[in-house]
Amino acid sequence: MKTKRFISLLLTLALFMGAFAIPASASHVHETDEIVVVIENDELSDEMKEKIIAYYTDDNHDDDTATYGLTCTLLGHKLEHTSTYTITHKARSTAPRCLKKTYDHAACTRCDYQESTVRTSQYIYCCS
Repeated sequence: MKTKRFISLLLTLALFMGAFAIPASASHVHETDEIVVVIENDELSDEMKEKIIAYYTDDNHDDDTATYGLTCTLLGHKLEHTSTYTITHKARSTAPRCLKKTYDHAACTRCDYQESTVRTSQYIYCCS
């Protein structure tokens, strides 16, 4: 009986430790008091990383307004895809308090167009 409890405790701890770890493949981490943005693509330019960070840290990123260039109007967007996740600290008042969302993110290299699709969303233990 003690062995089963010990194994279940170890599995539970392993799952919780995985929720807090920033992966080794994370190319860029941006932290503020309210949110952490992690971009998991080493091949993006610094300009593109800053563009993605601004998308998630700006309060109005859900309004879908973007300045399209003439090239995008004629030829369509040239999208770069990446996996991104955010951790919003103290998203609710009871534990677990922090909200972790994983996104499939696409950003155009020619204009301001960006789109993101939520893959997962879960509350995690991060803040007290």
